[in-house]
Amino acid sequence: MDRSTPPPTSGTPSAVEPGPSRRGCLVLLPLVGGVLLLLLAIALIVFLGLRNALDRKEANPGIPLEVVKLTPTAIPTIQVSPLPVPSCETIISSDDVQVSVSLPVSLTIGGEALPILPVVLDAAGWTYPTEYSGAAAWICGTVVNYVLGIEPTPENEARLNRLRPGDEIKVHLSNGATFLFRFAERRETEPHQTQVFDQVRPRLTLIMEQNSGTWQVATADYVSETEPVQPPAGVLVQPGQPVRVGDAQITVLRGHAERATGLPAGTMYYMVEFGVENVGTGPLDPAAFSMQLQDNVGIVYLLSPEGSAAGEHGPLSGPLQPGETAQTTAGYLVPETLPGPALVWTFIPQPGSESRVSVSIPYEATMPEPSAAGKAEVALDADGTFLDSSGAILIIAGQVRNVGGESLTVNLADISLTSSAGMSALRSAAPPLPWTIEPGQTQVFELQYEKPGASTVLLSLLGYSFEIRGL
Repeated sequence: MDRSTPPPTSGTPSAVEPGPSRRGCLVLLPLVGGVLLLLLAIALIVFLGLRNALDRKEANPGIPLEVVKLTPTAIPTIQVSPLPVPSCETIISSDDVQVSVSLPVSLTIGGEALPILPVVLDAAGWTYPTEYSGAAAWICGTVVNYVLGIEPTPENEARLNRLRPGDEIKVHLSNGATFLFRFAERRETEPHQTQVFDQVRPRLTLIMEQNSGTWQVATADYVSETEPVQPPAGVLVQPGQPVRVGDAQITVLRGHAERATGLPAGTMYYMVEFGVENVGTGPLDPAAFSMQLQDNVGIVYLLSPEGSAAGEHGPLSGPLQPGETAQTTAGYLVPETLPGPALVWTFIPQPGSESRVSVSIPYEATMPEPSAAGKAEVALDADGTFLDSSGAILIIAGQVRNVGGESLTVNLADISLTSSAGMSALRSAAPPLPWTIEPGQTQVFELQYEKPGASTVLLSLLGYSFEIRGL
């Protein structure tokens, strides 16, 4: 035995291999580290969420708005395809004052009315949009010389050819006012002549493309403006009660809402069926009638030629002679969430007349059952719904939660913003549409619209409706 090598003792390890306790510690270290990293990530998410919420409140110097969720009642829903109409807002500036100009909504020429839709003039020039068939196309921003494109059809060509110097042409605006023009001349020009679009003098310019490639251009001089119909005041009459207004005796028969395919998402027609008798000594011109509809929260809707034509009686085709009686329809494009319990219909026999009648029509508000009923819950963030600091952009923030068992997709057609100024085009959505939401997940969103020319708007999202006030 080698005495120079000391014998092993119980306190000295006999080999370099780790014991069982050390191996356990090494196994636990990754688990502990993973848990710590997970807790750190959760804390970071919570911190960022709180910071974003605080930043939104601190960075929101805009105008807060009131949001009211409207409770739906179950009625059948329909599938509609919205028309891709561009948003067009025109601002006139003078020193430090900026004014948003009311947009043209209909054109009356030769006693016939055409709806007006906006179109943006691009670098390639102008051509009539084929998807606007049946309407006049207004070149966005032309508000001194209103430039309108007319669909190139034989009927419209004959309509322009019938014009004689001094004939009246009317342009009706979104605020209820009417501009009166008198036809001056018609000429043929080469296409895309810049002089046609000059904004030098108040006038109306109508353009119609011809098969030869040239333009037929008709101009009319500005004459006067009639003020929009003011909200009703005083005692309201009831349906079935005859009342004389100037040379007309009006009796409202009934009002009714109708849904139709082809309308913008979330909208319907509301029709007022009424009788009119000429109690004067001369002809009564229906083209001069001014008629508007006001809902229970004060939103005013302008006459829709298409809505009138869809009614039981339709619009009157010509003047009423003394003693003649007729039944006719006044139709309006309104949101499906039209608020009741009463609507007020106001009739003025001719522009500038102080005679008017306002009729209170009972209306039971029936809102569409949410198309995502049982699949989604939609809520708006009251603090995140506001006008930006410039007052020109409406910002709407909210969330959609998928409470169903399958993936939910939200498309542009599932969202609409309506008001008395018409449908508003979505300016931007964050995140970009479409949104795909898995079961149990929540999608936070922000929508931006150019501020409509109305104080109250209705947002519809997946059939859920929210009234936004104070614009």
